[in-house]
Amino acid sequence: MVTLWKRKPKPNPEPEEKEKEEEKDHRMCKTKSSVATASMAASASTATTPRKHQHQHQRSPRATATQYSTTSSSSAPSTATATSSSTAASLQALRDSLPDLPLLLTFHELAAATANFSSSHRLAPNSTSFRCSLRGHSAAVFRRPLRRDQAHVAARLAALGHCHHAAIARLLGAAASPDGSLFLAYELLPDASPLSALLRNPNSPSFTPLASWQSRLKVAADVADALHYVHLQADTVHNRLSASTVLVSGDGPTLRAKIAHFGAADLAGELLGDRRGRRIEGTRGYMAPELIAGAAPSRRSDVYALGVVLLELVSGQEAVRYEQNKATGEYERTSVIESAEAAAEGGGGEAMRRWVDRRLRDSFPVEAAEAMTAVALRCVARDAAARPDMSWVAAKVSKLFLEAQDWSDKFRIPTDISISIAPR
Repeated sequence: MVTLWKRKPKPNPEPEEKEKEEEKDHRMCKTKSSVATASMAASASTATTPRKHQHQHQRSPRATATQYSTTSSSSAPSTATATSSSTAASLQALRDSLPDLPLLLTFHELAAATANFSSSHRLAPNSTSFRCSLRGHSAAVFRRPLRRDQAHVAARLAALGHCHHAAIARLLGAAASPDGSLFLAYELLPDASPLSALLRNPNSPSFTPLASWQSRLKVAADVADALHYVHLQADTVHNRLSASTVLVSGDGPTLRAKIAHFGAADLAGELLGDRRGRRIEGTRGYMAPELIAGAAPSRRSDVYALGVVLLELVSGQEAVRYEQNKATGEYERTSVIESAEAAAEGGGGEAMRRWVDRRLRDSFPVEAAEAMTAVALRCVARDAAARPDMSWVAAKVSKLFLEAQDWSDKFRIPTDISISIAPR
């Protein structure tokens, strides 16, 4: 006997549940209708979009990813290479802009460069300095006595390599000779000459390249500015400033002066405090009275030497010279300091005009010549304590140079005006 089970009929939903079901069905139909409407709008928009825009939006995700991956992998090495090349170029440019440090040279190298210190290499006929080519640089070589060992020289060369100034000849290197001398090589412009040779050429005493008041003041300003740097920035003493250690190059707007022998006193051991039993050394006419008495070189003695150079620039006279007395026939020693004091005590004006270098042909303001002479005479005061420091001197000389430029511009003949002295 088989028993059949009848499926129990589903009960009718309650009225509230029936209403909920109908509301749910209504929302589903409404949603489907919205989706269909949006799909139709998108289709219509796609149909009205230009063809090129459609092509841009039809890129496959795989192709886009591949493209970005390829670009990234190919640009990374090139960017790194470009950055590396740029950095290397910047470093090389920086190295090229910085001067080389002074080198500890060999005596044989300097002897070969100067043809064994031949007279044909002298900077001037009676000079003890030599011109040569040294490792690609035009150089001037000077000789000084050495009181230090080479270890000290090497250490001081490294320290001096950090001192740079536009009006100071750069120290290229140094070498000790077997006889105990120190040879110093300084950078030299090809057309540079010692100031002493430009002011007093024995072959042509009536001619000088420094034939204008402005050129004299330009040299004075450069030298004063350089010595100011030596004292206040490099914190050392020059001790050998003279017209022979001032190197002048160029002409007109390119005229400039540089002082050589920077650092030589320190390297040679001339600044040592104990000077007992030591022979008095220096350049005749430029040594301050206290140096002759045995005192150590100082900033005040440098100021004295600068004062002598300033007087030479104004008068054209040598620091010390010997002239024959017409009455007695004997030679007497005279200095540029004594002649300057006589001109200043003469009341200025005509006396000063006669004392100033005749090769300037009276083309200078007398008041400016008097002012420069007054500055120089303060520098050569016999009492070291009465001499000014380089801050004061450099400021005064710079002011006089600027005034000389204004004076020159004021009295310069215009180049756009032609003057004819012949009858038309």
